[in-house]
Amino acid sequence: MAKNSSKRGRAPVEKAPQVIKQTMAKAVSTYTDQGQLRTLMENAKRMGREDIWRQAFDQLCALEGADQADPLDRAFYRTLAAYEQLLTQKNRRATRASRTRLKLKSKGVVACLEDWARSKDAPESFDLLVAHGMVEMSGEQLVLTYPDRFTAEAVAGATARLATLTIAAPAA
Repeated sequence: MAKNSSKRGRAPVEKAPQVIKQTMAKAVSTYTDQGQLRTLMENAKRMGREDIWRQAFDQLCALEGADQADPLDRAFYRTLAAYEQLLTQKNRRATRASRTRLKLKSKGVVACLEDWARSKDAPESFDLLVAHGMVEMSGEQLVLTYPDRFTAEAVAGATARLATLTIAAPAA
């Protein structure tokens, strides 16, 4: 009985939760299969690994335009893939940007970006990418990255739209 009496006075000591070190079997940038990347994104989301999710998302989007020779075209297809992936998540079913793809087929990349930059209202792709913190993937950002490929009006429109973000952002 003496053994039990000494334990009664002490409060139980809580142990810190065990941290599990998670390592990747291979670097996210080496994945070339879209299905594997989507699975990786789901697992990363489930495990609360936003960093891995974002890397997989970026790689998934980069694969879309990988076969394009022109850097602007490659970046546009990356933007389009990001928009479609975010639409798919939002709608909870596979969603394609069909109107954008039709315009792309009939007018080309530069005309699509020109229309987005010059439009009075922000396109849905811009709003969705901004809401997810991916302004760098927006069409407006592409217009500013390659200003020599666009009209002055398109560059001014893209600059004005992106400037509204810095105005609307709360001061730190």
